[in-house]
This record gives sequence, structure tokens and C-alpha cells, in this order.
Amino acid sequence: MQDNRDNHPLDLSYLTEMVGHDPEFMIEVFETFTEQTPFYMAELEDALAKKDWKRVAECAHKIKPTFTYVGRGDVKDFVQLIENGARKQENLPHVAEQIASLNSLIDKIYQQIEMTILEVKLKYKL
Repeated sequence: MQDNRDNHPLDLSYLTEMVGHDPEFMIEVFETFTEQTPFYMAELEDALAKKDWKRVAECAHKIKPTFTYVGRGDVKDFVQLIENGARKQENLPHVAEQIASLNSLIDKIYQQIEMTILEVKLKYKL
């Protein structure tokens, strides 16, 4: 990606608002994200490989809100671009590039989540 998404920190304000200051539930949300996202991405990549743009848009739509839960609203907005491009079938080579970028970005988010889980465990002595 050409912008600063790779280094964008997690913003836990939405998650904190949603679950309060329940550290165990926060960790559960993070773990669910890391467990489910590979399945969502596999579906997205399968649809892309088949050039099934309607399904690409549907898969992007399905994964989009999960980034808000883990504090990456910027990535939710990026996935919205993927969804829009696929739905409108506009600039499809760029949509494929965006999906590849999303994949590498998710790896960075996993690292951020791992660090955040450790920080939460230390802070709340879990």
C-alpha cells in the first residue's frame, strides 16, 4: 500500500464502547478476528480467482465490519473501496491489487492484535 495503513495503530475506542473495560471479552474479540479472517479472505480470494465480481463484493461486504471491532476503521474504509469496485465492475485489475494489499495488511493487523493482547494481559494481570 502506498499510504500509512501499515503503521496505523489500533483504535480500541469502539471496542471499549462496545464491551466496556472487560479485558477477557476484548481478547475474545481479537481471537475471533484472527480465527475467522482467514476463512473470509479465502472466500474473497476464491471469488477473485473465479472473477465472480458479485461474490467478491459480497465477501468484502461481509468482512468489512470486522475491522471496526479491532480498531482499524481505516481498513474498513479500504475494504469498502474493494466492495465498490467489484460491485460496479470498475478498474478490476486495481481491485485485485487491493485484495493483495489487504492480505499483507491483515498480517500486520495480526501482529498488532498479538501485541495488544499481551498489553491487555499485562495491564489486567490475566
